[in-house]
Amino acid sequence: MEAPILNPLEAYAVLEEDAQATYVDVRAVAEFAVRHPKAPKVVNVPFVFFHPTTKDTHPNASFLLVVNDVFEKGARIILGADDGGRAMDAAKALVDDGFTNVSAMSQGHQGWAQFNLPTTADNRPGTSYVSLLTPAKRRK
Repeated sequence: MEAPILNPLEAYAVLEEDAQATYVDVRAVAEFAVRHPKAPKVVNVPFVFFHPTTKDTHPNASFLLVVNDVFEKGARIILGADDGGRAMDAAKALVDDGFTNVSAMSQGHQGWAQFNLPTTADNRPGTSYVSLLTPAKRRK
């Protein structure tokens, strides 16, 4: 099963209308901290990390650990990044892991901003990756 693709306007509508829906920004922590979509429920769980000097990517070994700790398998999750690639890869990983209500947002954060949808730099506990990772690792 492939995850459906939503454009930014469709993703925004779902996030505003469905109180259970969560936008999972799969960009790196630094990317998320600069600016990200603002919606009732937004969290950061990076799918990959970038090497600080070479900019090579490597997978986040704790991606599935954190998502499984935060969400039930049937949770409504919309994944987004800077482009469709990371979001689609993350969606495939979640579908392969048994998540059943996952979609990916096309056009990424740039598309969100292009439609003048609200953004924020809010990175408080419960939203930030570190605040989600620490309890997930403790419960592991």
